[in-house]
Amino acid sequence: MRATAVALRAPWRPGYGRSGKSPITCTAVRVWEVAAPDATDRLEWILLWDADVADFAQARTCGLQYATRWVIEEYHKAIKTGLGAERLQLESAERLFAAIAIMSVVALRLIALREHLRRHPDAEAAQSGLSPLELEVLRARSGCRLRTVREVALAIGRLGGHRNRTREGLPGGQTLWHGMNTLHILVEGVLMAHRLNDFG
Repeated sequence: MRATAVALRAPWRPGYGRSGKSPITCTAVRVWEVAAPDATDRLEWILLWDADVADFAQARTCGLQYATRWVIEEYHKAIKTGLGAERLQLESAERLFAAIAIMSVVALRLIALREHLRRHPDAEAAQSGLSPLELEVLRARSGCRLRTVREVALAIGRLGGHRNRTREGLPGGQTLWHGMNTLHILVEGVLMAHRLNDFG
């Protein structure tokens, strides 16, 4: 990591020249991999930071905060694309906030599942984030034992329309959302059946 103070000026534009506004003072932080698993695909970021960076710890804080951007982007994608927050036809901010709050729980579960799949695909299925009942219903629906996080994600993907062909890769966020939605309906059906049995 390296950091240096910079002053950013507005670009020169044909017909307008350079803006008369004062330059913006900030810190440029460079983050790069010296030794990456794939030497042809090394990470390198040039980050603009609105605070002084006087030592490695401050530069590291800048890099770590930027690294969380990808999770935030995935969260917004899950809320907007997967769960359809922008398609809601609610007329008041309060109702919209309440709906998005509920969607956030689902979105975070999807992100957690994808992170488990990315980082620990061979971990035990119980670490996928599903409840014991959800896991048992998914096993019954898929007809498979589902021993690993990868197998759980693929089974949820199948519920969402993924065919698990080699060339298709792993199921994406929207497919997992559709699969989780189907799984929730199946779980609700199981719970309702238990209630009806108790009632009878």
